[in-house]
Amino acid sequence: MSEPSNPVSSSGKHEDPRIKRFPEDERIKRPPEDARLKRVPVDEKVERAPGFIRTLFHPRDLGALFVTRRLVGEDETAYDELLSKITTALWPEDVIEAIWVKEFVDCIWDALLYQRTKVGFITEAQKNAVQSLVKLQDRTIAQWLAGDKSATAAVEKALKSQGYDRDALLARALSGKLDKLEQLGRMIENVERRRDKALKSLERRRENFPRRRGPTIEGSTEPNW
Repeated sequence: MSEPSNPVSSSGKHEDPRIKRFPEDERIKRPPEDARLKRVPVDEKVERAPGFIRTLFHPRDLGALFVTRRLVGEDETAYDELLSKITTALWPEDVIEAIWVKEFVDCIWDALLYQRTKVGFITEAQKNAVQSLVKLQDRTIAQWLAGDKSATAAVEKALKSQGYDRDALLARALSGKLDKLEQLGRMIENVERRRDKALKSLERRRENFPRRRGPTIEGSTEPNW
């Protein structure tokens, strides 16, 4: 028994007569056959890397090289948020770039820590100077340090009676402590140099190996940690 021959449709394709086709709804507008698959023209000015996919090597994937922040009083949630935002911005693609990104983040974090330490050092020195100059309740001094307006007015009035203004108080507070203040300043400068060096090293490597960089796939999204 011979097989039934397949009729040829208007589009030139063979159709199986055993398959029942429903008539097309004229209300539905369909594009022409040759327009359904349309290639987007390639921009020749864009240098594309093979694969077009940008991989991500997160600093947390460094394993034993990734040291958890454990200093007393440090906010690990804030550190993780900073790490995630900078990682998304710089997008390290291998272990070398991940190490530099982590170094960059750690330097920013340490610089903030040293800045807070410097502020705390000056604040403590001012408190000791006020306590040595005027007789005020510890609560009033604590409120003054916290920025309370009424306490600030009381402290400034008491200091004025002793011939001190804000600048004179600061000079007295830091008398004999400038070496410690300079040491903190050097620590901040050193960590900022390390921060800049890490970023420059990352940029230099990417300039030397441009073939590693490629645009993301159109329509893809970057992860949000």
